[in-house]
Amino acid sequence: MRIPSIYKKLQIAGAATILVLGISLPAAASQAFIVDPNAAFGGPQGPFQADFITGNSSTLVALNADHQTATGSGWVNFLSFVDNGSNVLGSVSGLNNNWQMWAEFSYTLQLTSGTYAAVDSTYTVTGLHANFWVDPSIATATTFTQATNGGDAATVTHGADSFLFANADLIVGVANINSLGGTTFNSTTDFALTDAGNHLFIDPVPFYKFSFNEFNNTTGGVFLTGNYITINQTSGGFDFAAPIPEPETYAMLLAGLGLLGWKLRRA
Repeated sequence: MRIPSIYKKLQIAGAATILVLGISLPAAASQAFIVDPNAAFGGPQGPFQADFITGNSSTLVALNADHQTATGSGWVNFLSFVDNGSNVLGSVSGLNNNWQMWAEFSYTLQLTSGTYAAVDSTYTVTGLHANFWVDPSIATATTFTQATNGGDAATVTHGADSFLFANADLIVGVANINSLGGTTFNSTTDFALTDAGNHLFIDPVPFYKFSFNEFNNTTGGVFLTGNYITINQTSGGFDFAAPIPEPETYAMLLAGLGLLGWKLRRA
């Protein structure tokens, strides 16, 4: 079967992109950052350092009509900042003592192997968008409702003073239902602070451009009914980095782009 030239071009471009991302993104480890609630909204806590943020999550996943793709949406309620393996105390960060922080997300999945929603099934994350929010006062607290086994979505009711501080979109991601019926979700996204977010996450400047995200849960947190998967009791976290391509990455990038140009001219 003859493959149209436009498909050849897309395949070659995709391969070159994966080659570069696959080498450059894992090259950087998570790094420390500084958060200043006082500067952002007058909270009682001053600057503190962290290198990870933990949270719990609720998601509802719905199977699409083709039975090969699915759409998920939900929230992550951030519980604690972590610095060098130790939780930053709430009395230091103020998180959930005086203010709240969370993310609301939606994503799409493509079944890679196995049967949808069955154990040992794997998925490619084909799309992901997340908005990150802060509520500066628990006096009018933001509340979180878990997805239900009846197919009701995971929802967030914003407090009166909540504001958007960052957003993120997918670079690459994978998910699975493991042999015990639990789930895992790993992704790399870009990460962009809003103007308000630059007053909360104050260092480094400019802030890290990438976020690395991992969430998982046990069998007891996954429920399948009809075309829905309800995923609760989920724990995980986020860290950040600004990957710096190593010298060999630049060489392979140039080689990949050179190959791409040569192939496109011949297509």
